[in-house]
Amino acid sequence: MKIEIPVSKSLTQIQYGQLDTRVTIPAAKFYSHYVRKNLPLKLTGMMGKWPAMKRWSLEYFRELESTSEVHLENGNVMQGKTDFQKASFSQYIDQLIHDTDGSKSKAYLSVFRIFKQFPQLESDVDFSILNQFKVKSSTSGWIGPAGTVTGFHIDWGDNILAQISGRKKIHLVAPQYTPSMYVSRKFDQGTTISEVNLNDWDPNRFPKFQHVPVTELILHPGEMIFIPRGWWHHVESLDPSISVSNIAFDWKGIVIDVIPHRVKQLLHDWGLWKCECTCHVVVDGKWVKK
Repeated sequence: MKIEIPVSKSLTQIQYGQLDTRVTIPAAKFYSHYVRKNLPLKLTGMMGKWPAMKRWSLEYFRELESTSEVHLENGNVMQGKTDFQKASFSQYIDQLIHDTDGSKSKAYLSVFRIFKQFPQLESDVDFSILNQFKVKSSTSGWIGPAGTVTGFHIDWGDNILAQISGRKKIHLVAPQYTPSMYVSRKFDQGTTISEVNLNDWDPNRFPKFQHVPVTELILHPGEMIFIPRGWWHHVESLDPSISVSNIAFDWKGIVIDVIPHRVKQLLHDWGLWKCECTCHVVVDGKWVKK
């Protein structure tokens, strides 16, 4: 079923995009109609039997009693200043539980290697609809309060974002509009960043963005969205939120995307290629990795 959704009213002219939405879909049809054709898809009924939908909550994560240190993003590090802080996992979850009105912190536990930290949770989700057609995948958790933002960027792999709790607002832009997305020089492993800040768009600096068709949608608990390789997306949490993303690659993607980006990251981490990035900050004149 195709639906038309009005996009962000921050643009001077409201535009419209189309997004296919289905309750469920057979894996073979998903691959042939969406993965191979590089088209996004919203699925509203694929997560009902996931144990994560019954178990996962802030209170459930607090019971795991992990004292491991995590890195938290402050603000939109894609288009804004790179800023992060450290906290223990349990300390951060406690903070979210007790910050009922969202006034204390906007720190975001993003790109959290959730199954490395809690391997027993891996069977609580199921991304086989995509991963059975791929040879490598990377799964990350996203936990945070309302108001967290991941600005416009491209993932260089096929991505499924699954919403466990809370709602997220998502904006999508098709790859053919990349020349109007003002590609940033800021480095982020495995992605390409846009200079356009959707929540503070400057038409004088980025005039071509005015004519870009943007699709806006709300992702509710129990819904997932397939975001194909090369599609620009902007994600904002409307509520305290728990999400899981799964980015997957075939052999071609490993050769042309994973390996080159990994080489860049290694050179960057070793200090042989220094540039503005989302993974390092300068502290007392020293380059410090997130």
